[in-house]
Amino acid sequence: MSCGLSEDELFILNLLYRNRCLAKDRGFHSKKLEHLYIKKFSSNFERAIKNLLKGYIAPIKKKELKYYISDIKKMSFALGSHGYSVTKGRIRPL
Repeated sequence: MSCGLSEDELFILNLLYRNRCLAKDRGFHSKKLEHLYIKKFSSNFERAIKNLLKGYIAPIKKKELKYYISDIKKMSFALGSHGYSVTKGRIRPL
């Protein structure tokens, strides 16, 4: 992989991006994220989250743990280089 992420880690990033979890007030529940992950992949969820916490995502510590994308540029490069559709820059309607 050109960015060093595996397919399951890219799945988590894409899921957070599709749900627009780009700020501290827009987190995604960790239990729901783990449920969606386990339905598709059989590998270790904690390992994938641990790798993504090194600069791609960050936790929100509330009553239940939530995650959001902390570095939009790194996320955009990682998903874009693997063929996921990612908006580059701002979109302004004509």
